[in-house]
Amino acid sequence: MNQSLANKTLEEIFSESLFSTPAVSIRVEDTLAEAATLLPHHLETLTDSLVAVSDDKPVGIVGGIEVLDGIINNHTPSFLDKTRIGDVMSSKKLVITNQKSKFSDIVKQWCQTRRAFAIIPNQYHGYSVISARKILDVGILFKINTTIAAVPRKKIITFHKEETVGQIIKRMFDNKTRKLILEGTDFFISDRIIIQKLVREFNCLRDGRNFLETSAGNFSLEQAKRISDDLTISDACKIMQDMRSPYLIDDEKTISPWDIVSVLAFENLS
Repeated sequence: MNQSLANKTLEEIFSESLFSTPAVSIRVEDTLAEAATLLPHHLETLTDSLVAVSDDKPVGIVGGIEVLDGIINNHTPSFLDKTRIGDVMSSKKLVITNQKSKFSDIVKQWCQTRRAFAIIPNQYHGYSVISARKILDVGILFKINTTIAAVPRKKIITFHKEETVGQIIKRMFDNKTRKLILEGTDFFISDRIIIQKLVREFNCLRDGRNFLETSAGNFSLEQAKRISDDLTISDACKIMQDMRSPYLIDDEKTISPWDIVSVLAFENLS
């Protein structure tokens, strides 16, 4: 008898690999500058966000959204150094789950928080991470012949090289996306690329330059993988798992790991 993936528990889906990805933490008293330095190594990887801790207990999360929101609203040279994690973390978006939770339950929570990130207590008295990228494993473990055509069409959000960082960040927030496609190409800019530039070349705004006025043409972009809509979900997951920044594109839409999650939630698997 087929059982909907939505009704399977995390333990049933992942087995021993459920706890394979440790959470990366940052203290509430640390600064946003320290978070910005850590994030380029973890955004779009298996961990994605940083877990804010107080007395070794998780109390919130910090990701690219919090850093970019802070930069665009408070772009003074000392802002990142003076802002504490506890003042900007998202406590309501911290999802703590357990191995008996159903896949559908975690997807529902992610839909509410709009953040595909959760932590789960592990046997080492710490926490492991479940993110949209880890969910790609499901598409690889299970043979899913549903095609990418099942992902709803959506407008491809673009930018031009002449635009500024400030304009790009604003468009990301306006369209609830972490990536924008360069007009007429398959190349994209992301929150990770922006934060990496901020950390490496602008020294977290300490040099006094106006980061928001930086031209998009100064950024090294990444390339989305162009696909056809007859590609299966399983094959799409395999492609995305091998990409540093998983992102697919066809003529009508872009596809991120989050889009795969939303399709898998309704799949019937044996």
